[in-house]
Amino acid sequence: MAGHNKDLALLCRVKARLCALPIACVAEIMRRLPIDPMPGAPPFVLGLAIIRGAPMPVVDVAQLFEDERSDSAYLVSTLLGNARVALAVDSVLGVRPIPDGSLQALPSLLENAASDVVSRIGALDDELLLVLSNVRVVPQDVWDTLEAASAAA
Repeated sequence: MAGHNKDLALLCRVKARLCALPIACVAEIMRRLPIDPMPGAPPFVLGLAIIRGAPMPVVDVAQLFEDERSDSAYLVSTLLGNARVALAVDSVLGVRPIPDGSLQALPSLLENAASDVVSRIGALDDELLLVLSNVRVVPQDVWDTLEAASAAA
């Protein structure tokens, strides 16, 4: 059964978009918690939430797509190496295998436009599926500010 999780994804809804996160990146799913704004953060960074006793940046996935802010009901805590980021989503649909061959790399026309947000695209049940790339969603200056705030505390 080793390697079986590699094609599993957590499916979420962000406004009208169907989004997927590789299950290996997902640490925890929770109802939305209080979020404290973070001065100077980009608009898509809602601020910081205390999750499991530690501050974690919260990213509004809708704003990554340049939509209006979402009324997100859930946070999905994701793993970025040793760091974690919570993604704010409208709903969590569940874990589902992504069929072989249903995903493809971004077309070259879209690579520069969406590569910080979307790693692959595909179709699932006749609906466009966007596989989120959570590796680059929080800019380095936000991490630097978070580290400085933690060191000062």
